[in-house]
Parts: sequence; C-alpha cells; structure tokens
Amino acid sequence: MSTETITLSRKDQLKAELKEIEKAEKLARDKPRREYVADKDNYLQHSASKFKSLHNEMAELKEYSIREANKLYDRMYELNGRETKKVKSFTIKNEEDTVKITVDRQERFEFTEEATVHIQHIKEIFKNKFEQRHKGMYSLIDGLLMKGSKKEYDPKLLSKARRQVRELGDAELIEVFDKLEDCQRVVGSSMYCRLHARDEKGKYQDVTLQFSSL
Repeated sequence: MSTETITLSRKDQLKAELKEIEKAEKLARDKPRREYVADKDNYLQHSASKFKSLHNEMAELKEYSIREANKLYDRMYELNGRETKKVKSFTIKNEEDTVKITVDRQERFEFTEEATVHIQHIKEIFKNKFEQRHKGMYSLIDGLLMKGSKKEYDPKLLSKARRQVRELGDAELIEVFDKLEDCQRVVGSSMYCRLHARDEKGKYQDVTLQFSSL
C-alpha cells in the first residue's frame, strides 16, 4: 500500500471521527429541547386522558343525580296520594338538613328575524332621546348594549333591560321592548343539578365542579 493511499485512508477516518463528534455535540445541544418536547407531549396526553375521563364521570354523575332526584320527587307525591306536580325546579334535602340538591329545567330561547327590526327601532329611539342630552353617557350606554365585532345590539341584554324601561315609563320604548320580547321563541330546554352542603359555620355552600371556583 502506497503512502498516498495510507494518507487518504487516514483523512477519511478523521472525517468520519469528526462527523461522529459533531453528531454527538448536536445530540447534546438538542437534548434539552427533546426532553422538553417529550415532557410536553406526555403532559398533554396525560391531561387529555384525565379530562376525558372526568368529563365522562361528570356526565354520568349529572344523569344519575337528575334521574334519581326525579324518582324521589315522584315518590314524595305518591306517598301522599297525590299526582306528581310538574315544575321547572325543585329541591330535596336529607333529614339532617345538611345536604340539598336542586334540579332545574331551564328553557333555551332564540330571537326571530323580526327582532332586528325592533332592535334597530330601539337604537334610533335611544339616539334621538339621549344623544343630545349627554353624548358621553349615551355613547357609554350604546356601547354596553352592543356585542361582537359587528357592533350590533345584543337582544339578550335588551330583553334584560325591559324591566328598567318600564320603570322609566316611556310609552314608546315600552311598546318596542314588548315587541322585542314577543320575538323570543323556545328552542329547547336543559336540565341542571346543583348540590349544596352546610359548612362548619352551618351555612349552605355550593359544591361546584367548575375549575373557576376551585
């Protein structure tokens, strides 16, 4: 083997060794990121699994609580020889009066397309009656009654304002607000169940299952 061949072979060996060194250094540099990505993915997978499991448990708990509460409510009437009275809400308590559950049926509403006509009318009335009196206050009220990027009046907020409008005694506003109220229609209902338990001070406290209250 010639000296030239040995030299080339040694150069290739050095290149290979250098490449391995660079590879090892890159792996070392990337190790924190790989560990971070692995920890992140493990955390998200674990959280997703727990959230889904608890979601299913809560759905089952809600179904069980409402079903059994309704059975007990019906039995209460049966024990007294009376036909069950259909109500939107009822509460049952234990004998010690330390735990109670309330079941609610709440109707879901939507507004018909005619609501747009009455909302625009209300907006015009507000503008004509109040803008010139106090532009700053009018602008504030106008903004509070709006929703979303389209800057449209929120029909739900207007519906809630109906009582205050009646207190103002403005006949024109009352008439238009009544028309807006008539544009509501029931599109379904939802069942809710709330449990309360007495604390160490003897006061009923809501035992909530929402993160925001923990």
